[in-house]
Amino acid sequence: MKQPNFFIVGAPKCGTTALSEYLRQHPRAFVTQPKEPHFFSRDFPYYYAPGQATLEHYLQLYDPVPDDALAVGEASVWYLYSQAAVPAIHDFAPEARIIAMVRNPVELVPSLHSQMRYMQDEDQADPEQAWRLQGQRAQGAAVPRTCRVPEFLLYGQAAKLGEQVERMLKAVPSNQVKVVVFDDFREDTQAVYSDILDFLDLPDDGRRQFPTVNPNKQHRAEALARFTQRPPRALVQVAKGIKRVTGIKRFGALDRLRRSNRSTATRQEISPAFEAT
Repeated sequence: MKQPNFFIVGAPKCGTTALSEYLRQHPRAFVTQPKEPHFFSRDFPYYYAPGQATLEHYLQLYDPVPDDALAVGEASVWYLYSQAAVPAIHDFAPEARIIAMVRNPVELVPSLHSQMRYMQDEDQADPEQAWRLQGQRAQGAAVPRTCRVPEFLLYGQAAKLGEQVERMLKAVPSNQVKVVVFDDFREDTQAVYSDILDFLDLPDDGRRQFPTVNPNKQHRAEALARFTQRPPRALVQVAKGIKRVTGIKRFGALDRLRRSNRSTATRQEISPAFEAT
């Protein structure tokens, strides 16, 4: 099989990275690299550069699928939020199974804000101030210059998981969908993981350890973060030229700089008054 038969569709900051990494290590499963191609979220182009958002290019992600793989898929966290993605996935792979991971919106919003800050998409340090700017940002104002997808800063929309799940269930038969609550995943990861293996028709791989994946992160130096997360366009073009000539796919220098500039941190608490909104 060289095409996906399962998709983890989000939501962001709900454990999708952890689940995809656990599945990636299963001997009979395959998860794409990169983890989040977002090919089907055509209402807001994200990872795909102009000219590369083709089915042929997307399917190249599955070239390394081993012959004995039973579950083949990807995990793009904005598919659930997208208006277009889940219907497009179902049209492309009508039998594919869909996993959606959801979370209490009161926890999701500050966690997502912290991630947007880390990725240099958000310029507001205070999640309450970022929340207040949503009306302006929906009109195209007050959007940071470095933000790749302004829709991702509409935290209230991103947190409407009930509406998103309902939309998904209108597009995909319910027996092909599994909704996982992050609290359950966090409190009894073994049980939820085993349930997902059954859902994907995967045998038990004996996994009993579930290390933390993708903890809340911050940058040690913001100036270095701006360079590594948004490298100058001229430097990117030079690197692309060298890769094209040499055949090297990835240098890894920026990845090493990012790792050295990364630290884990406790997420900023929100006020009771803001939580009540």
